[in-house]
Amino acid sequence: MSTDRRHPVIPFDASLIQDYLLGRDVSTVALFPSGKSNSNYKLTLSTGEICVLRLYNQNEDAAQGTTITNLVTDLLPVPHALHHGDGWSVFTYLEGELLATVPEHTEAAAEALAKLSTITFPSPGFINADGTVSPFPFATKGFIETALEDVIVQKWIGEESAESMSQILRREAGRYAELWGDSRLVHGDFNPTNILIQAGAVSGVLDWEFSHAGTPYMDIGNLLRHTHPLYHPSIKAGLEAGGMTLPDDWQERAELVDISSQFEFLTSGKSDAFKGQCVARINGFIRNHM
Repeated sequence: MSTDRRHPVIPFDASLIQDYLLGRDVSTVALFPSGKSNSNYKLTLSTGEICVLRLYNQNEDAAQGTTITNLVTDLLPVPHALHHGDGWSVFTYLEGELLATVPEHTEAAAEALAKLSTITFPSPGFINADGTVSPFPFATKGFIETALEDVIVQKWIGEESAESMSQILRREAGRYAELWGDSRLVHGDFNPTNILIQAGAVSGVLDWEFSHAGTPYMDIGNLLRHTHPLYHPSIKAGLEAGGMTLPDDWQERAELVDISSQFEFLTSGKSDAFKGQCVARINGFIRNHM
């Protein structure tokens, strides 16, 4: 199992979803290996129906997830909740190949990202089940500044890297203020293992549990980081095809935002091996920006 999972896989147990099955049997069960937080299973029922069962490893509000997918349903193909219970939800199954296996369609994914960013909110923050937005707890300082005060982060990156990162934050304060002040819909994990492709088009955008109101450069940075540089021009083309006007420093902006994910990973339940990779990325970022 991948070392970048946040939580262990939860075993499938049909007894959990009897309220959904209503006498139907589960004919086949297949774990989706690309999940990093929750445990997702493709189920084929005795009636021939196919659905996706998500077993939650953390407290998640099913109503909040429905609110977000309802916002994008006219823009992008997304799975819709069919039923939910204590610690689980059942979703519609969407056909397609993961973009990770067909990267030649990266432009289509980037165009979908641009469409997603057209949804705006009054302010940045966490999106609630009723559609309102609660401010981020780190809004007065910024996420990375707050992370640098965490003793776990300090232990991983060391005093010298922490000071260098602080210098970069001070130098880039203007761009960071502009970026963190944005309030558009962000997927939060927009990478090729969460994007389905069919017939050259995006057929599904999956796993919305990290979505929030913020800067689209978080999604752009995530897509850049998980895509071979050969396809980076396709990302630019797709974003522009989707209506985004990109400044000359668009990739730098994406890098400035995306590095925040590496700091978040250091305080997560991911493996030490994966956190070591995060430290290497942070140090590489520092070398490139000092």
